[in-house]
Amino acid sequence: MMHECPSLIRARRIYTSFKPTKYVESIVVLNGRVVYAGEATEAAQIARDLARSASCGRPRLYEFDGVALPGFVDAHLHVQGIGLYKYSIKLNDVESLDDLLARVSKESKRFSEWIIGRGWDQERMGTWPTRFDLDEVVSDKPVILMRVCGHAAVLNTEAMKRLGLLDDRSSPLIDRGCNGEPTGIVFEELAERAYREAVKSLDPLKLVIEGVNEALKHGITMIGTMDVDEHAFRGLVSAWNMGLLRIRVRAYISKELFDKFYSIGAVPVFGGPFFRISGVKIYMDGSLGARTAWLREPYSDDPGNKGRPLLRAPEVAEVARKAKEWGLDVAAHAIGDAAILEAIKGFRMSDCGCRIEHASLAPPDVLEELSSMNIRVAVQPRFLISDWWAHERLGERTRWLYPFRSMLNKGIVIGFSSDAPVEPLNPLEGVYAAVTRGSLLSYTREEAIDPETALHLYTAGSAQVLGEPRAGCLEPGCFGDLAILSEDPLEVDVEDLPGLRIDATIVGGELVWEKQ
Repeated sequence: MMHECPSLIRARRIYTSFKPTKYVESIVVLNGRVVYAGEATEAAQIARDLARSASCGRPRLYEFDGVALPGFVDAHLHVQGIGLYKYSIKLNDVESLDDLLARVSKESKRFSEWIIGRGWDQERMGTWPTRFDLDEVVSDKPVILMRVCGHAAVLNTEAMKRLGLLDDRSSPLIDRGCNGEPTGIVFEELAERAYREAVKSLDPLKLVIEGVNEALKHGITMIGTMDVDEHAFRGLVSAWNMGLLRIRVRAYISKELFDKFYSIGAVPVFGGPFFRISGVKIYMDGSLGARTAWLREPYSDDPGNKGRPLLRAPEVAEVARKAKEWGLDVAAHAIGDAAILEAIKGFRMSDCGCRIEHASLAPPDVLEELSSMNIRVAVQPRFLISDWWAHERLGERTRWLYPFRSMLNKGIVIGFSSDAPVEPLNPLEGVYAAVTRGSLLSYTREEAIDPETALHLYTAGSAQVLGEPRAGCLEPGCFGDLAILSEDPLEVDVEDLPGLRIDATIVGGELVWEKQ
């Protein structure tokens, strides 16, 4: 059997794991896997012997002044969306409607077809934008501006016409003013439908490669990319076939795409170490920010509203049953407590130890249910910073938001992720948020975790959620995937964590990104 040339990797310190926290001087990687982790002299001898056996002269040598960790694993993001965000009008920092309109007016000229933007938040701006506002700056091209959460969007009149929404008088997903006229705000499936229509005009391969490259810059070596539709699927398959996927991708296809494949009896279950179709993504509800997350009790700042369910337990069970036929996982987006319990009910009906995404509002009884079913949970700690308005939405229930420590105490398997482009991709921002509890500290102080645990959850913990025991570690047998940091994250002040520099990223023992 032919072997590739081994890689010998040295750094000031190489953490092989964080639970327990262990580190070595050097590691040796062969055929993409760690074969030795330990003392520098022995590592060098093993690497030379392997290189001699492979007739490649000498091992590849990577030496760094900084500290190496297992490559970060982001269990829940949207790789095409990250690429699209780089192309879109960025609206995360707009403070007013005037700011939003000025930015759209300034940047609209660079778009040949659909004008796409993302990131606005009505809480930050103090008002919801409308199609009439957008028409003042762009009336001849379709415009879609996604809210930061991705569960609501504002369209201009031209976009509403192209999608046939101006004549729709019955859909509850179309917001209407006092006179019954559509305001241009659409929610959930309609927002997603509009977004996907706009994206069709763009090259899917380019978007995927942009997203992958951005992840590598942050030391991320494995991703769970969610809700992969037909357009994104084409981009991923093209990148894989062309050898351009320099990151390990575990894809969860959209329910619509899964249903399409299932109907013809040809669900793609191909894949390997770098690309695999892992599961199906479904939606139980919306978001807290858009007040569409499904709650058991009404929103504190909207007493007549509990959000709305998007799926019921029997539908969840049916998807899970079909997915199991093809050996696929199911990941259920569930933010509100009612949505989480409904997803659990559906998983119980199908005997599925599947995944729940977000599990944002999780009171003690919900945690008991999660624990009893051995359900894995992908959480996003950066929400602790961006959900600064949460107490207005939930009142006393805020104390049950993102209860990471309680989840761990219940034995629930959780992993960290970014949900990028909804939140920043940088894993160290997520680590910082989990340790400090961000803007929700005064309500959820007891749920803070220590840096070692947070780093574990962004490496081996996330890998466990993805069902990948060889990722997020650097012991022999693990993938040879590393993130090289300028400083040791366990030795700096916690306030400095988000600003730590990533110097290089290694995947399978090969340098795939290096800071210039």
